[in-house]
Amino acid sequence: MKHITQRSDADFIWQNDNLQSEPSSLIVFHQGEMGFASFIAGMGLIGEEKPVCKIFSKLHKVGAFNSAPEPTFPEWRMFETRNEDGRRFFILRITHAYPLPDSDVADHVWLYTYPIVRDIVMEMNQHGVDELVYLTTNMLQAVNKVAPDEYISIDDGDVALFDYVNHEEEIQTINGKDTLERQIILAPPSWPFASVFKNFCTNDIRGVWIAIGGNTKTGFIDEETSLSLLKYCKDVLGLSYSKSKVEEYIGVLRDFEHLTQPFDLDRAMADRYQNMHG
Repeated sequence: MKHITQRSDADFIWQNDNLQSEPSSLIVFHQGEMGFASFIAGMGLIGEEKPVCKIFSKLHKVGAFNSAPEPTFPEWRMFETRNEDGRRFFILRITHAYPLPDSDVADHVWLYTYPIVRDIVMEMNQHGVDELVYLTTNMLQAVNKVAPDEYISIDDGDVALFDYVNHEEEIQTINGKDTLERQIILAPPSWPFASVFKNFCTNDIRGVWIAIGGNTKTGFIDEETSLSLLKYCKDVLGLSYSKSKVEEYIGVLRDFEHLTQPFDLDRAMADRYQNMHG
């Protein structure tokens, strides 16, 4: 039986009402990032799982029009899996986010992001979530705007881990490199999630991590970085993933790589996979 929880700015539609509280981690990814690396990795982790929770909010950036018979969905969706040690992981798929501003004058990202993220963290407190892992890529590096003496450049195949709880420490990579006191630009909603989780999580925090894949390619699909993120999830977090789903979603993206009109990932997937979205 469904269970609905309403908070200040978000509504949570849980698909069953017997979810137990236990130590758990929350993985978050935004499917619309340049190169789709975190989307490919996140969907590989989800595999064949169905959503355990749907999150609706008036602050979501949802278009006015949809289409039938396969409508896209307006909500964010959360999934559940376990690692090799039996620890529970929730996986939050962010289907859309408030767009990045062209200037500081039009910067309303925090205004539309913070309330939803706060409600998610407060909701997940009661289910035992004590760790956040946000999967993303070094997008500034991908568009060749990195000053190597000032900003981090992450090697292909490597993943940098930013500890948001102890962020006075050096940023390390899973291949053992450090950043030599250089910086990395964090785009929302990665750092709002980390900041809000650090402050609003009422459980004993196990960790707050932003996992940043190296990205030196400027192509439409960043397949190599997606595999780096999956390797991190497997080797460090102990999670398995569906290789067939990874290949399948890469195939979906390749089908739309050479379109000249604006590309809508949800629309493309709804057209290809019946009953997957609405």
